[in-house]
Amino acid sequence: MRGEEKVKIIRTNFMFKEKLQKRIKTDLIVLHHAAATNATVEDIHRWHLQRGWAGIGYHFYVRKDGSVYEGRPIDTIGAHVQGFNARSIGICAEGNYDKEKTMPEPQKQAIIELVRYVLSKYPNCRIVRHKDLMATSCPGRYYPFDDIKREVMKK
Repeated sequence: MRGEEKVKIIRTNFMFKEKLQKRIKTDLIVLHHAAATNATVEDIHRWHLQRGWAGIGYHFYVRKDGSVYEGRPIDTIGAHVQGFNARSIGICAEGNYDKEKTMPEPQKQAIIELVRYVLSKYPNCRIVRHKDLMATSCPGRYYPFDDIKREVMKK
């Protein structure tokens, strides 16, 4: 399968405040940034719990060093883009790409391989930015969306 052999996903086993629901339809992969220069996946989970959510809203979190963490199970409804959670998979990158002008290469490559992996499971997905679906700046003006999408589609 495309990408599956190249991406190592670190399982987190987070406890969620409520039972997560399975997604029925999956046709979007939504790319985000954390809007935080330095944050762990545990930080994101804690912040989302503090917002009153069940826990981390993203399905995957990618650190600057290229480490990929599981957030919500891939087949469950996320909490990352209002109005589209029931049909999308959310991938969040550590960093604030409204301010940080360059994404580290290991992170960029990990996102490319992760998106390929998700596409191997859900081949009819469209790759979009959070701001393509809502009025937000996420994933930031310096997020290399076009480069990532172009590389994903090469293989």
